[in-house]
Amino acid sequence: MINMKDNSCRQCGEGLEVNKNCKICSQANQFFCHNCGYVTEEQIHSQCIMISLGHTLLSA
Repeated sequence: MINMKDNSCRQCGEGLEVNKNCKICSQANQFFCHNCGYVTEEQIHSQCIMISLGHTLLSA
């Protein structure tokens, strides 16, 4: 998995800050730039989706 927080902003080159954390594993999965307002795509963790789907199916 690519560690997105090590990347710089694609718009202006400044460092990125955490915008969202995964609801399942609590790792950062979306970042934003304070300088220009750029927000990255939300990173989807395949293992976390499987866990989430499992919980949904069990509760139904």
